[in-house]
Amino acid sequence: MIVLAYRQGALQMLLLSLALAFSLAAAEEASYVTNTKEVHLRAGQGTEYKILRLLPSGTPLTLIEHDTKSGYSKVRLRDGTVGWVLTRHISDERSCRIQLQSLSDKIQTLTMENNRLAQELSNLQNQKNTLSAEHSALAERANQLAIELNRIRAISGNTLAIEDERNQLRERVIALERDLNQLKLENQTLSQEQSQRWFLIGAGVLGGGILAGLILPRLTWRRRHSWSSF
Repeated sequence: MIVLAYRQGALQMLLLSLALAFSLAAAEEASYVTNTKEVHLRAGQGTEYKILRLLPSGTPLTLIEHDTKSGYSKVRLRDGTVGWVLTRHISDERSCRIQLQSLSDKIQTLTMENNRLAQELSNLQNQKNTLSAEHSALAERANQLAIELNRIRAISGNTLAIEDERNQLRERVIALERDLNQLKLENQTLSQEQSQRWFLIGAGVLGGGILAGLILPRLTWRRRHSWSSF
């Protein structure tokens, strides 16, 4: 339960962060600097030209032209500065919005699934407690029957001279043994049902972990890829 609560809180914080990032992205112009630490704004199309500015990630740009041969694009900053940056460091805001929205939807789905699994786990825990109490009651009843059976056997051994009473005691012993076997079978059935429920709990928690594991590594990979491209 503590692990589920921690994962739920982490997902909610991540969702809030992405929502803030989405709001900031929506306020930018048509183009902006990608998720790179710093991008060089140069006076011309090449590393031999002077660096006019170091542009941090998210800097809004107005795209003037592309040069596919050099791989540079001419842009204008908000303060009117014009220069050239590598085209691969420029991103379209609309595609970023789609990615952020898709990621937000996935995280929201994972959060809802996490809450559902937590509720299901709580319900199964309550059922387990109920079954454990019933199991204890059955075990106590079986113990009492065993004691009664031993007492009856002792009595029947001491009354060999009374034929009718001995026959009655034998019938009672048979009936008690039948009840004891029935209780053992019920006890085994309850144990099997309890094991199956715990298996379902483990499968549900594992599925939530796999879903979270599929999303979070992709975020990390995307950030590393952006850094490496610089």
